[in-house]
Amino acid sequence: MAIKEDLTQIKQEIGAQEQFLESMIKGERFFRKYKKFMIIAIIVAVIAIIGFYSNKIINDNRIEDANLAYSRLILNPSDANALSILKEKEPNLYALFSLQQKLDKNETNGISELANLKVNPIVKDIILSQDGNANTQILSEYSTLLKGFELLKQNKIKEANDEFNKISLDSQLQTLVKNLKHYQGIK
Repeated sequence: MAIKEDLTQIKQEIGAQEQFLESMIKGERFFRKYKKFMIIAIIVAVIAIIGFYSNKIINDNRIEDANLAYSRLILNPSDANALSILKEKEPNLYALFSLQQKLDKNETNGISELANLKVNPIVKDIILSQDGNANTQILSEYSTLLKGFELLKQNKIKEANDEFNKISLDSQLQTLVKNLKHYQGIK
């Protein structure tokens, strides 16, 4: 009986080893079949990770340089080197700083040139509004809202609602408009 048990145990061990070898062979076949694809996928993943982190580092350095230049400009507004760095690294901040400098000196010439820079549309609207150009969408809607509010204060509800209706439905001011329409001059 001991021999019979030994034989069944040996058969089980051989079966287990056979299954292990079979799975190894299948894994090797799979690797050979998709070897190029897996290597390309690994290379692309490594390049993507390197690109992401290098872009983050470059962006952080750009922001740090712009902040240093802005800090130097606050201390010394006539620093031409800091102004050029700020213009190169962060055009939005440069445009707002230059606009503030021109407004402090009561200079109106050159303000429209700031709007021609590659800046955020909201910054461009702010610059154009200071130049006397009231055709900017955000500020014109705000102006319409203020006109409607003044009409509400004068108890001219129909005219106020007409002003409020001029503001587009997808405007960010629409929630405020709805509240003012509901208000209707109640004091």
